[in-house]
Amino acid sequence: MNKTVYCVSFLNNYFNKSKKYNEKYLSSFDKVEYDASKIENMKIAISKTNKLYDDYVKLSILYQNGGLVIDKKLKIIKNLDIFFEHDLFLGFCDDKTIGTNIIWSKNPKNEYIKKILDKIEEDVYDNITDVFSDVLGQDLKNNYNTIVNIDNKLLIYPYDYFYPIDYNKCGKDITENLKTVIYEKNYVPFKQRFKFFFLSLFGLAGYRYIVTLLRTIKNKIARKKYILSEKIRDKVFKSKGYKEQINNSIDIIEKYYNKDYIIMHNPRWLGVTSATKELFENLVPLQEIYNKKDAKRIAEKIVSFSIKQVIFSAFCFGWEDLARQLKSINGEIKIKVFWHGSHSQVIDEINWKTNTEALLLHKEGTIDVFGTCKESILEFYKSQDYKTAYIMNTVRLPEELSKDINNNKENTNKSVNETKIGLYAAGLDWRKNMYNQLAAISLVQNSIADVIPLSYEAKVFARKCKLKVEGLEKGVKREELLKRIALNDINIYVTFSECAPMLPIESMEVGVVCLVGDNNHYFKNTELEKYLVVSREDDVVSISEKIKYALENKDKIMTLYKEWKKQNDSLSLQSVKDFLKM
Repeated sequence: MNKTVYCVSFLNNYFNKSKKYNEKYLSSFDKVEYDASKIENMKIAISKTNKLYDDYVKLSILYQNGGLVIDKKLKIIKNLDIFFEHDLFLGFCDDKTIGTNIIWSKNPKNEYIKKILDKIEEDVYDNITDVFSDVLGQDLKNNYNTIVNIDNKLLIYPYDYFYPIDYNKCGKDITENLKTVIYEKNYVPFKQRFKFFFLSLFGLAGYRYIVTLLRTIKNKIARKKYILSEKIRDKVFKSKGYKEQINNSIDIIEKYYNKDYIIMHNPRWLGVTSATKELFENLVPLQEIYNKKDAKRIAEKIVSFSIKQVIFSAFCFGWEDLARQLKSINGEIKIKVFWHGSHSQVIDEINWKTNTEALLLHKEGTIDVFGTCKESILEFYKSQDYKTAYIMNTVRLPEELSKDINNNKENTNKSVNETKIGLYAAGLDWRKNMYNQLAAISLVQNSIADVIPLSYEAKVFARKCKLKVEGLEKGVKREELLKRIALNDINIYVTFSECAPMLPIESMEVGVVCLVGDNNHYFKNTELEKYLVVSREDDVVSISEKIKYALENKDKIMTLYKEWKKQNDSLSLQSVKDFLKM
């Protein structure tokens, strides 16, 4: 075994600057620096015009000598001795790109290096990842943090082992796998320098503690910081966008002269907006209100247009000022809130504040009626002397949209060999239960998951589960989402906390069965419950078995659903009427 470190200086090597830092880990190695003149004297079989010339040089050194090749600045964080037991190792720079800034070959004349050198000599490749992919016979451009192990002779490690710096903002993080830090460029982004400062100061365990602490503090001040920045932007820069939003809301209010009610909703809250549109008319899109002057303008407009009731669908910042202004101008106007949250959600600061604010307004007499769509907390609020209403969500798709969805389904070819399972609103927060659901899907034979949003974390986890995934990184408009939902064999929405979610009913309305968790009133005490409701949301096998059971009984489920839906629509309509009469 050749225990030599070859430092390739023509590739901007900074090894000497880190020499003292790395000495304890490479003390048994001889050091050889390859400067430009020595490289010129090497027998290089390709021209410098070859796009992979630099990679070829480093691999040639290894093929001729064996040992450890390093270029760029390197800091070793942990002992590498166990890695030197491999015949050959290197690492990924990110989830798609192999790096050649640190490569080890135990002995010269390695068979894999020879094949790679031969491929590079063909001069048809743009990057080294494609070369490795062809030599190894597998696509290495989608390696979501998995160790590539070829017969225990060649190992390619994920980026978090050797390349943790997030130059391209692709979502890298420092993990317990960290062994070295390779600096590929002179300039390191401030956020990364900040991270590695704490890493060098406190070690990996201390760093993770500090990061967790800072993240907690950040979450606590985030809302206040956002509100303050918006106020400053409005006051100092007279934000055109904010003014337009306020003016747009006022313009829409003017369309509802002498109406029995209007209902405010934040258009950026897509789930709340969808639920509101299904149940109510006279919608007024209204985002946060950042000063009392604007709250007063809106309140005066509402009162002057003889509107009898104002309903807030959910509750966002500044709406409390609007509610108080309304009551102060006209004490007879009725103000109601339709709260879409549950008690489990108030552990999140924003949900805690909105729930608390709405309840305080009700206690002081500003809000007359507190509405909820979660059946199980209705009696609780009544017992606390709140005037409470139960509002039942439903979905009624316009005929034109239904036709468009069906046409799209008919004109889309689907593989008969795959079971396509949709997983939407797949956020990373605890409520959405993304990882358990992905794991459950992986247990379904020949399954493929369509995921929105398809985050980096979802890709990593799916790769570990050997699950094929597709999807979009960002949310989509409701119409587009419904079209995707309709193309699946089944959709799942087995989350930890819900009130009356829209997605399961939307899925059933476009003809695709959808599972739910045991945390809402859907299908309660009906035959559908045994087919669609997962009672153990944190049990991967339980979710998977329910998926298979539902797939086996799709036709019966849809027949039962149509009967359930008729009754639900009738009850939903009546619940809205009752709420408006209160």
